[in-house]
Amino acid sequence: MRYWTRVLPIVALAAVSACAGNHLRPPSSGSGAATPSAAVEEFLKLGEQKDYVQMGWIFGTKDGPVIQHWPRPEMEKRMYALATVLQNESFVVGSGSPVPGRIGEAVRFSVQLIRDRGNVSVPFTAVKGPRDRWYVEQVDLQAVTSPASTYP
Repeated sequence: MRYWTRVLPIVALAAVSACAGNHLRPPSSGSGAATPSAAVEEFLKLGEQKDYVQMGWIFGTKDGPVIQHWPRPEMEKRMYALATVLQNESFVVGSGSPVPGRIGEAVRFSVQLIRDRGNVSVPFTAVKGPRDRWYVEQVDLQAVTSPASTYP
């Protein structure tokens, strides 16, 4: 009995550490996404799953995912905030259009969030990063949070 009271906490700590370490590694498919629309879709799906760490592998800039640039607690808080504001029952990613001045590097999408209290169109911008991977760079939250987007 005494042996297990000393060993069990060590085994539990090792298991938790191993899981946390693996979670901080990029997904098996790599960071970002293969296409701009896939980055937006994956980001929204991870938000629905409340997987804030993995969202950090999809949200980024031309320099790569934010999880590699922001302190982890800050990144998790920001992804939590985005996931909360973007909650939906389903979504439709519209066709993308090139961003003037950044053609070939950034694509803007109008994403229709379907919600129980009505639909809202939210602009997303995806940007090409390292190794030709795409990241969600910007989400226009004003489209969701402005008084004009509230529902009766």
